[in-house]
Amino acid sequence: MLFLGLLTFLVAIWSAWRRDADEVPAAVGGWITLKGGLRIGGYLPRNIAELSGLIALAYGIAGAVTGEFYTLLIPLGAFLLALSLRQTMGWRLSLPGMAWLSVEALALAVSWWWLCLLVNEAPLPFWNEAALYLAVTAALALGYLGWIERIAREASLTHSHWRLPNRAPLPGERPARRWRGAQAHAGSEAYDPRVSVHLPCYAEPSQVVKETMNRLAAQEYANFEVIVIDNNTKDEALWRPLESHAAALNRRLGREVFRFFHVDPLPGAKAGALNWVLDGRMDPDAEIVSVIDADYLAEPDFLSRLVPFFRDRAVGYLQTPHDYRDYEGSGYLTGCHWEYMPNNKVDMCGVSEYGGAFTIGTMCLLRADALRRVGGWAEWCLTEDSEVSVRLRAAGYRGMYLGETFGRGLIPDTFEDYKKQRFRWTAGPVQQLRQHWKLFLPTPYARPMPGWTKLLEVLRCSAPLQTLAGILLGLIGVTGIAIAVLAGAMDPITLAPITWPMIALGLGTGLVRNWHRYRLTGCHRIADMIRGEIARASLTYIVLVSGVAGLSKKPHAWRRTPKFGESGGMISALACTVPEIVLAAVMLSVAGLAIAFAQPLGVSFALLVAMIYGFLGLRFLCAPYMALLALRKPHDAKDAAGREVAA
Repeated sequence: MLFLGLLTFLVAIWSAWRRDADEVPAAVGGWITLKGGLRIGGYLPRNIAELSGLIALAYGIAGAVTGEFYTLLIPLGAFLLALSLRQTMGWRLSLPGMAWLSVEALALAVSWWWLCLLVNEAPLPFWNEAALYLAVTAALALGYLGWIERIAREASLTHSHWRLPNRAPLPGERPARRWRGAQAHAGSEAYDPRVSVHLPCYAEPSQVVKETMNRLAAQEYANFEVIVIDNNTKDEALWRPLESHAAALNRRLGREVFRFFHVDPLPGAKAGALNWVLDGRMDPDAEIVSVIDADYLAEPDFLSRLVPFFRDRAVGYLQTPHDYRDYEGSGYLTGCHWEYMPNNKVDMCGVSEYGGAFTIGTMCLLRADALRRVGGWAEWCLTEDSEVSVRLRAAGYRGMYLGETFGRGLIPDTFEDYKKQRFRWTAGPVQQLRQHWKLFLPTPYARPMPGWTKLLEVLRCSAPLQTLAGILLGLIGVTGIAIAVLAGAMDPITLAPITWPMIALGLGTGLVRNWHRYRLTGCHRIADMIRGEIARASLTYIVLVSGVAGLSKKPHAWRRTPKFGESGGMISALACTVPEIVLAAVMLSVAGLAIAFAQPLGVSFALLVAMIYGFLGLRFLCAPYMALLALRKPHDAKDAAGREVAA
């Protein structure tokens, strides 16, 4: 265990260092060139020498600590065998990637075996022992499911060769080989299909939407229209200026590009508005639909660089990242921004490479006839954006996710709205899984989908339920043992001395991997990384609750995410975090009780219980911290870049 823990830690450091040593740009999605693919690991002999040095170092330290040099040859041989198998099966992986995935898979198996031996040696009652064996085995299954998913999600950290592009070609740049075929198939004729850009809005500040419209008016692409659909806004002072601004932009452009509609009442929320436009209001000649949220400022080349991908008739949709602006100067907004980025800039690129790309509601393009063919947008789902990509893939279309930013939006101003947004983003995929589970059955029982689509979609949608199961299993296990000890059913527990070094190595490895992922997104300040992790921890409760809520057949009201919510005072800000405060108090109280009963429990075991409950308690406390942090405004008034609300 010590050898594998050391090797995992050293490989994580090596992988991060190797990635930086190759001088591959990591900031805004230009990591992967269209011609050669991403190269991680550089010169192969040097890599082999470095890996050999790491193995020798881990072997030497573990041997010196344990004195079991001969015994350590067993895990050493197992690692080398796993590495050789990875090399034969994973030609797309870099050597650091192969080493990482090999040692992680081996560590999971050895950890299960070690925990089973620990349970077997402890004087536990039969019911407790059986429950722990089940919990450990379930944890192993969840661990391997997560490991399989990470092959795709962490591809930016582990792969040396990519089949799909991660950015759009620049003007005059030749596309990747697979896209040249589509270009040749189309002949030498210019490809400029009609694009219908749909801009849904509801009760949005008019100044913000006007700026979004201005950016669309500046598109370099010529053959497009913009439909601004305002649904259910009661205040005429919010939507009338948009109607006037659309007419003013048309006069300035010298042609009708913008069309404005105000519809009230219109059921179905955002999906209902998009369906209303799709159903005969958009230009019938438009081949491509683009969706842009009301607060997103698109780059001028958004359409001109992305539309050419649709030369390939198999491409059903193309998605670019959620990205954000105007967060600098605010600790709360900065934390939110960097919490979003690792998923948007790292994970989703790898998921796309393995066939699991999905749409996320803004800065995306979809083939119009494909969208109609699958029935349009789902008004029953909280995430109508990602849900439609499931049906498009089931209909035989492919999708792609590019890591390059083409537009930036605004982050919710209050923690309560940040939580509401995450509730929708988490419960929606669970709804999708409950509704479409038959589509994800093995191929003999359901239509095939590209790549790892079925597996990745199931794992993504069930992620909050997996997290909840892992937390409950862990708490039930340690709490059950503690109760058995205090009830006199077993003696106080003394953990093996190796436990603490292994915990330290595990934490260290996790920190290195997180640091690596943040650097790939362009985050280089440790303080910003810490803010991002605090923001992630603050969502623990709402992620778990929304996962369970998604299982319910009861319809959930679709609530827009206000970007300019009134923060109110301290009491108002903390009101939305009462569940987290209560849970934090409970968890920290249990941690305190474990310390108080250290002697009857066994000092080392009591410390472990206190650490587990204390860690969870601190995670829940991050919610009120973020709520209070959101009250601190960097400026008295919003800047003119788009966050101000017109009087």
